[in-house]
Amino acid sequence: MQRKTFIALLMLILLSLNSSCWSSHGVSPQYLWQDKEEIVKVRQDQPSAYYKNKKSIVHWAEKVAKQPIPLLTDKDALPPSGNKCDYMSLSIYYWPNSSTPNGLPYVKHDGLVNPEKNNLQCYDAKRLETMVSYLRALALGYAVSGREDLAQHACTILDAWFINPKTSMRPNLEYAQMVPGKNGGQPSGIIETVNLIGVLDDLQMLEGSQAYTQERQKALQKWFGAYADWLHKSQHGQKENTAKNNHGVWYDAQLAAFYHFSGRDKLAKSILQQVAKKRLEPQLAADGSFPLELARTRPMNYSLYVLRAYLTLARLGDILGVNLYDAQTSKGVGLKTAIDFILPYVRGEKVLPKQDVTPWNSNYFMLMLHTANKHYNDKAYEK
Repeated sequence: MQRKTFIALLMLILLSLNSSCWSSHGVSPQYLWQDKEEIVKVRQDQPSAYYKNKKSIVHWAEKVAKQPIPLLTDKDALPPSGNKCDYMSLSIYYWPNSSTPNGLPYVKHDGLVNPEKNNLQCYDAKRLETMVSYLRALALGYAVSGREDLAQHACTILDAWFINPKTSMRPNLEYAQMVPGKNGGQPSGIIETVNLIGVLDDLQMLEGSQAYTQERQKALQKWFGAYADWLHKSQHGQKENTAKNNHGVWYDAQLAAFYHFSGRDKLAKSILQQVAKKRLEPQLAADGSFPLELARTRPMNYSLYVLRAYLTLARLGDILGVNLYDAQTSKGVGLKTAIDFILPYVRGEKVLPKQDVTPWNSNYFMLMLHTANKHYNDKAYEK
């Protein structure tokens, strides 16, 4: 009897080790922004409504694998710290001042993005964006194909950005969204690392590969933990925490996600438990709209953006046992009310009175809604 029990336990262990991409080094296997079931479909050559076919995904990953890795140390300009490993970016809505001879200090034109932000000689925003897109391509390519070469290249990027002391990003955003003519970065620059939440999904897709070792996992947890500490303790972070619009919600989403990944679920959970009262209560109107976002020059874009942040927090809550999907304010409204408000505008059935000054895109929001609908089970959300 004891021998049979031992064999049964051994088989369970072997099965768990063979779970490949879906295993986890002590971190929840649920994704935050991606749909695991849909990815499995692609891996099995089944059609997916949210992802391209396996051939297209692998081809994309192969193209990325041939590209040079964009590094923070590639820029010519030195951050005020004198260290090129410090991230530095331009505040995107600031433009040269036409009333001064040298154009300084830059002045704000809300909603109008200054293309100078993509100047690779001076700023890192484009590099960060490129790095994130490369990681997604490679991790997704590995997830649907199991090809170790794609996982290895993804890990080379991870080493360059988060582990190698000569090239890795220092875990702070002291110089994000700088305004020429003024000193230092701005607290609002913290919004620029929102896409690092997606990197956590990439890491889970890479688990099971030979390249993504326990040592790499621990090093990455150390980096994200250090960055979470900076978000929590720095003057920029403390200021961003008080933001009343999407910036405050995304601050919470980043901090909770990075605490969770670095193994500090108690801190992550405490953030989630305050969301309804601290964020939803003052931000969400009785009709399901977010007035602070509607007041911007890009009301549709920012309405979708803030709701995506809330759905990210709700997804984290789903993992950590805090139900934000059904949380309500004193007005009796919650995230479902907000979804129901915005969907007719997404579908083109209604048009907001105030139009965005630039085009908006609902793709990321719709994928988040698809994930949220695993909780709501509302057929209307899948149209």
